[in-house]
Amino acid sequence: MVTTATALGTVGLMSAVGKFGFGWLCDRIPPKYACSIGLGLQAMGIITLMNVEPTSPEAMIWLYAIVIGLGAGSWLPTMSMLTSTSFGLASYGVIFGIVDLARSIGVATGPLMAGYLYDITSSYRWAFAIFLALNVIALPAILVLRRPKSI
Repeated sequence: MVTTATALGTVGLMSAVGKFGFGWLCDRIPPKYACSIGLGLQAMGIITLMNVEPTSPEAMIWLYAIVIGLGAGSWLPTMSMLTSTSFGLASYGVIFGIVDLARSIGVATGPLMAGYLYDITSSYRWAFAIFLALNVIALPAILVLRRPKSI
């Protein structure tokens, strides 16, 4: 129980580190590349979690906590930069608000969907697979992102 609580705290701490780190990275490389690194970290975290078994070494839990935390921390700085560099600042508040609304809907419904899948399958495996698939879809979608042409 102590390991679980500490690992959860580590996810939060690494998310904070990720916010600073990815903010710094967005100042040095195109934000879509920084975002794709963050999505890759999230996918690696999900894969790690999917492979944790009761007999797994405790280090897998720490690897998961660090990797998923850094990946989760990438969202705010990379999406903020992607929004501003793709659409400019004239309507930044509205556009970023829409982007964050979509994220919030996912954050709110993801656990419900995972719980439902657990109830019908007695496993979180399908939920993790869906979360992984969404990351895999998002990664190339971000990489093909282009600034819209002016009207």
